Amino acid sequence: MRSIWIGATLFALAATTAIAKPAPAKGPAKEQVVVKKAPDLDIGQMMAIFDKIFPAQPDPPAPRLALSRTAVQSLFPDGTYARMMGGMMHGIADRVMGMTAADLGAKPDKGRAADTITLKEKLAKDDPAFDERMRIMEQVIGEEFAKMAAIVEPRMRDGLARSMARRFDEKQLADLNAFLATDSGKAFGSQSMAMYVDPDVMRAMIGSFPEMMKAMPDAMKRVEAATAHLPKPKTDKAKPES
Repeated sequence: MRSIWIGATLFALAATTAIAKPAPAKGPAKEQVVVKKAPDLDIGQMMAIFDKIFPAQPDPPAPRLALSRTAVQSLFPDGTYARMMGGMMHGIADRVMGMTAADLGAKPDKGRAADTITLKEKLAKDDPAFDERMRIMEQVIGEEFAKMAAIVEPRMRDGLARSMARRFDEKQLADLNAFLATDSGKAFGSQSMAMYVDPDVMRAMIGSFPEMMKAMPDAMKRVEAATAHLPKPKTDKAKPES
């Protein structure tokens, strides 16, 4: 679940930056860059791969599944997905628009001061309808998220219910439902999923990436040392022509 929100956040950041990127200044033609067309995405093949990575699990006991469905409805109420993703995208877009070129990694030319104009200021300068355009885009995106939620949420609830029914017995599920029926439980349930895309949570998770990357070389060395006693795998080498 957490990796989904991280991925969505990074995607939103990249998408916002790409959409809002100003057009290059007109001038003499430079060396042409040829971009190869990406191969068409085969959704069927991709889904077949996912089906093997995440194979269907046996049906949990019916009584436990019934109890877990009640719990999941409290933990993932209708409209949760649209509110989470719409709110997250809006927040990210606002913060990206408030960034300068330096914030986005651009280096100033030699002898020139760093650009302190925000992305929003740059775009609004050339687009008198910028604010209205952004308002309309946000409205349309919100409506599209609502459409996606109608597809995603029932499936998410079903998957979560099946998972809970396998992890908790009937007494535990009944206890959870009793708590979720209280005022405090209702408050917790309505916010439980949204907390995963809260800025503090996202910041904590993404902030750990540099340390994880630093640890990777040592981890790979440990793997190499731990497998040093094993025979080397065979490699296919092209045979010299006779």
